[in-house]
Amino acid sequence: MRRGWMLAAALAAGCATTPQGVATFTYAPRPGTRYVRTVKAVTETSLLGAPYRERSEQVFVWNVSFTGQGDRLVVSHQLQRVEFRINGADVLDGERSPSSPVSVDLVVSPGPRVLEVRGTRRAAEVLSALLTPPESEIASEAIGPDQVRRIAVALFEMTVRDVAGHPTAPGSSWATAGLDPPVARKVLSVDRMEPCDTTRCARISAQYELNRDEAARQAIGSAENLLIQTGVDPAEVKVVEASVDFSDSLLLEPGTLVDHAASFSRIARVTLARPSGERLWLEFRSSVEQTSAFP
Repeated sequence: MRRGWMLAAALAAGCATTPQGVATFTYAPRPGTRYVRTVKAVTETSLLGAPYRERSEQVFVWNVSFTGQGDRLVVSHQLQRVEFRINGADVLDGERSPSSPVSVDLVVSPGPRVLEVRGTRRAAEVLSALLTPPESEIASEAIGPDQVRRIAVALFEMTVRDVAGHPTAPGSSWATAGLDPPVARKVLSVDRMEPCDTTRCARISAQYELNRDEAARQAIGSAENLLIQTGVDPAEVKVVEASVDFSDSLLLEPGTLVDHAASFSRIARVTLARPSGERLWLEFRSSVEQTSAFP
């Protein structure tokens, strides 16, 4: 479970079929739709009982708009504001606005699938120019073109690809398979319908069946710097026990799949053993909270 799980590429679509005549989730945002999306991502790794902790916090505020282009849809994300902190230190000087426009555009097929992502290199250049040394050396890898692409794509994939084509009725559920190695199977359920802005949305939750050994290995990889700081060689420790919990919650318009809110949580607690027999208790927490504000 790498630190950038919330930015990793798509979970694969499920293969379940839906009977004819049943209302299904449809990706059909109306061209001209606009809103402001705020995404806050936090990761924290700690050794329980030891005064060592790594915490990173990123906040991105995007102006989102939709434009038709033949049978495709262009989803534009114009960056309005960004925050980046590591262990409480401002890496992007707290709340900063880019000095020049930054726009990352997704070209989406009717499928829906992301066919192309535009503007990632320019976005990475502008964000890198905002970095504050010495933390900039730590953060520079996190805002390259590929990372910008992942930020723009990840929430689209998690909130659209696994939902489109499945029944909207409360109580409906379906399974998908994941490309992320720790995920063996993901089950999504429509919990209820509820008000959202001026319409009604479906509240969808997701539960996971996990490969605990793989999740534990990714947690150790995320904690590599922290382990080294405490004098532990990550290559010498063995996993004794692991508990892992993944969960998601989405709030979507059934007829458009425009997202009003979403949350994604990953928690791993791993017991490690050194060659001497000494035990270490590692905890990894990662979360994404996303909200949308409509004019």
